[in-house]
Amino acid sequence: MTAPGQRTTLPEAESAATPIEGSSVAVVIPCHNEEKTIGRVVSRFREVLPGADIIVVENACQDETVLSATAAGARIVQEPRLGKGYALLAGFAAASDAEYCVMVDGDDTYPVREAPAMLAEAANGADMVVGTRLATGHSDAFPAGHGVGNRLFIGLVRLLFGIRTRDLFSGYRVFTRRFLDSVSISATGFDVEAEISIQAQVHGFQVAEHAVAYRPRHPDTKSKLRPLHDGSRILRGIILLFRDYRPVAFFGWLAALLLIAALLSGWAPVSDYVETGMVDHMPRAVLAAGLVILAALSLSLGVLLSSINRRSADSEFESSLRRRGR
Repeated sequence: MTAPGQRTTLPEAESAATPIEGSSVAVVIPCHNEEKTIGRVVSRFREVLPGADIIVVENACQDETVLSATAAGARIVQEPRLGKGYALLAGFAAASDAEYCVMVDGDDTYPVREAPAMLAEAANGADMVVGTRLATGHSDAFPAGHGVGNRLFIGLVRLLFGIRTRDLFSGYRVFTRRFLDSVSISATGFDVEAEISIQAQVHGFQVAEHAVAYRPRHPDTKSKLRPLHDGSRILRGIILLFRDYRPVAFFGWLAALLLIAALLSGWAPVSDYVETGMVDHMPRAVLAAGLVILAALSLSLGVLLSSINRRSADSEFESSLRRRGR
């Protein structure tokens, strides 16, 4: 038996053993100005998953994305608030009747033909299947620095959360209804994939990774990702998630840093007292005492928040069981 949260890759023969009816699948495609590619993406999903509900979320588009998607047979959902997280929330809400939900970008960089295999892995027990790009993507598919940044953030979440993933920011995923009904997405931008991966880990969901061949973007389009701006938002989001889901570790490290600062500040007053019986560096002594108090408060806060999180998780689990029993 595979432990909760462990990443697996199911054999092809096993994946094919559990077919999924197209009517139980929804494909959610968040789009911001993707008129050049969205028609082709929708058409390919129509061929590969003929019974699926193809949902294109129009996210503050200023081009003909809606016309292209409608002509290809997609259902349109409007989300005026700009941001991938907002668009995904609107798409998932529109797909509330589907047992399985495929999330994919509208820029035609992900291979649609891999969707049935990813859905089969979900049918065989995975709560989330991630289409990983870094090992098999085309060498020119990633803009300069994007692949390096992805790997740096992968290392960070592995350190903070223990997540062993090959692709933290893949926009090609399959979710079960159980997963979507259990997680709460708060990220509004490109940090949404990282938040989803972290929530899957901390809630103990079964995650599988499926290698896909990532393609370069259409030559007439450009990436919406701004490395410095979005990278800083992603970093901030990961740190906040670490605070929320690992409060003992977060506030424990903060307490340790405060104690180190207290020792550095209090070294001179202690040395004065040992040598002369008096404290000559009184401001540093006061600062050191304050830092020790803050360290103690920080550690206590971490323990308190951890207890609150545990009680909240138990309450949410009981509520989920009651909803399923109705």
